[in-house]
Amino acid sequence: MPDLTKPALAWTLQWDADWVTAVAWVGRSRRLAAGNNLGGVLLWDLPDRPGGDAPRPKVRLDGHTNCVSKLASPPDGSVLLSASYDHTVRLWNPAAGPAGAAENLVLNARAIADAERRKSNGARVPPTNPATVGVVRDARVFSGHREWVVNLSLTPDGRSVISGDDGGHVLVWDRESAAVRTRWQVKGWAYGVALSPDGRRACVGERFPLVFDGGRHAALKLWDATTGTVIRDLSNDFKGHHIAAAAYSPNGRVLAVGRGGESDGNGPNVTLLDPTGAAKPRPLTPGHLNGVTDLAFHPDGKHLASTGRDTVIRIWDTDTGRLVSTVGTSRGGQFKDWLHAVSWSADGAWLAAADMAGAVQVWHFPG
Repeated sequence: MPDLTKPALAWTLQWDADWVTAVAWVGRSRRLAAGNNLGGVLLWDLPDRPGGDAPRPKVRLDGHTNCVSKLASPPDGSVLLSASYDHTVRLWNPAAGPAGAAENLVLNARAIADAERRKSNGARVPPTNPATVGVVRDARVFSGHREWVVNLSLTPDGRSVISGDDGGHVLVWDRESAAVRTRWQVKGWAYGVALSPDGRRACVGERFPLVFDGGRHAALKLWDATTGTVIRDLSNDFKGHHIAAAAYSPNGRVLAVGRGGESDGNGPNVTLLDPTGAAKPRPLTPGHLNGVTDLAFHPDGKHLASTGRDTVIRIWDTDTGRLVSTVGTSRGGQFKDWLHAVSWSADGAWLAAADMAGAVQVWHFPG
């Protein structure tokens, strides 16, 4: 079992084209995928041990034309799912060979462009940081949405998918056939979505953007994923705060939800729920400054990683609610390079984070 109290930064994987917005390990491999605000997706093959220079990406997946909001891969690693604001979910074969000649990719494009703009003030333009990548353009496209796809989640067996868009459409579908099993609509954006491990229950946290109602309202409901009917309405417990992330534990006994928002302060914003309603909600402290962006259960089912606008990751013991460790350091608040997403490797020894600063942070926990 990895020692989760001893995080060590293994590498900072640079990709300074724009914000890095999504990250996921591919199956049980050391392959890591990340997506960015421009619709790009890169794949890295990481060493078995930390140390040495930061690895360079090997493959670029081309196809999305807008922000990649979520990445996910089933346990067998046979496919990588990418959700995007271009209204699609794409299903990639991570083992597919590149088409055509390899291409050059500049890994510090923003830093160069910024320095070029400030050259008259004495800024020094950094040398180009290049990488050679194979390019894959062939993907199956799930086109069941007509709006921004803002989130998706897989069941632990990788067979069932829930995806939500900013038009309030929630779809539960079969990953292999892409057949939609259930579809329903909520009033706000279907922002924080999760499926129970058996695929029979769904959590949907709705977001009502500021332009609609001043951010005063939000909704959190548990649904029957087979019929699209409400089982429990938890909205009053989270009044005024939209749920930015949700995740079921691997055994389905715990549902973690994270409050988002731009002015939440640093009060409790990660809450553990009993999906049956038999136990009271358990807020976890300390909270993330200015809101949560993502949640991910450790493969052991007993620990949870949370991250947010304060650029730190917190690891929690979900049995006791105890803070086990804090990964990284705060850079100063909500406009100081959020961490958009986190993902655990299958063996639980590695944790990756998508960094608004244009990088992927990879942490290792000794065994």
